Amino acid sequence: MSNRKHKGKGPQAITANDLRSGEVVYLSPKSLWTPQLSKAWVETDKAQIEDMLAAGRQSETQNMVVDVYPIDMEPDRLTPTRYREKFRMNGPSYNPGV
Repeated sequence: MSNRKHKGKGPQAITANDLRSGEVVYLSPKSLWTPQLSKAWVETDKAQIEDMLAAGRQSETQNMVVDVYPIDMEPDRLTPTRYREKFRMNGPSYNPGV
């Protein structure tokens, strides 16, 4: 797991990068990866968050995603609390294909 600064309080989601596309993805309630934050699995229960991390790490060992880690979410809007995660959810800042 990454050593990102996250407080681990309140709602949490799990994020990573898709190994093939590099796209930012979020773990969904069905333990699938989605690029849409609105479809992310968001939990407050610590046991559930550990289960989410375990599912994310399993995907990492299967070479589906890289850099799996939890992110803090705003409880009322369900958006990331940290600027870094808000920036990441808008996609790459440099796209050599453009």
